[in-house]
Amino acid sequence: MKKLFALLMAAALLAGCSTSAQKTDAELEAEGWVKNPTENGYVLASESGAAALPAARDTSKTYKPDKDSEEVACEENTFAAACSAINSENLQDYLGREDAVYIDLRDTADYTSKHLRNFENIPFFAFIWNQSANTDASMIQLYGGDTTEPVAVYEESDDLLYELFSQDKTIFLMCQSGGRVVQMMNILAAKGYDMSKIYNVGGMGQYTSKELDPYVVDTPELKINATYTTEQLTRVE
Repeated sequence: MKKLFALLMAAALLAGCSTSAQKTDAELEAEGWVKNPTENGYVLASESGAAALPAARDTSKTYKPDKDSEEVACEENTFAAACSAINSENLQDYLGREDAVYIDLRDTADYTSKHLRNFENIPFFAFIWNQSANTDASMIQLYGGDTTEPVAVYEESDDLLYELFSQDKTIFLMCQSGGRVVQMMNILAAKGYDMSKIYNVGGMGQYTSKELDPYVVDTPELKINATYTTEQLTRVE
C-alpha cells in the first residue's frame, strides 16, 4: 500500500509539473477560469459550459448554531448547510462538472437506499472518524479526537484522506441532514484544504422536490449490510 501511495503521489507531482502559468490556480479561478482536462489548461467558465461557482458560504444568510440559540450571521468559515451557497434549490445547476467531485458521507445502507446520481459513497462514521478511534484499537476509522483537531489513527491516515478527497478539485459534500458534512469539513480544514472550494450541499432528506427526480437514484429493494475493515495500515502508537 505504501508503494501504491508513492506511485500515486509521484503521478500527482508529474501532473503538477506539466502545467506552467504565470498566475496561480487560485488567481485564475478567481477571474472565472475553470480547468479544462482535455487541454490541461484553463478556459473561461462561460466557454466550458460550466456555471461559475458562487462563494462557498452565503454571508447574507443567518443560521442557528444549535436549536436553542439565536440566529447569527453566516461567515466564510461557517460550514453549516444553512450557510451554503449551493443547496437543494440550485445544486442541479452545478452537477456534472469535470472540475469537481461529489461525495455522499452516509453509511452504505442509507446510500444504496436513495442517493443523488454521480455522488460517490465514502462513509464518514464507518471509515473516516470516530471520537474514540485513536484510543480504541478495535475501531478502524482514520481519525479520532475532536474533528477540529483530528488525531491520525494510522501513519497513512493523511495519505488516504488526500486520495479520497482531492485537493485539486471543488468538493461537493452531502449526508442525511448536513451535520456529518460539517464534521468532515472541520477535518479537511484542519488538514489544510482550501475551504473556499468545499460546499456543504445539505442532506438527502432535503432533496424532495419533484424537479430533482431525474437526479435521484431510488432503489429501496436493494439492502446492504456493510462491514468495514482496514488492512496493511500502521496504527500510530
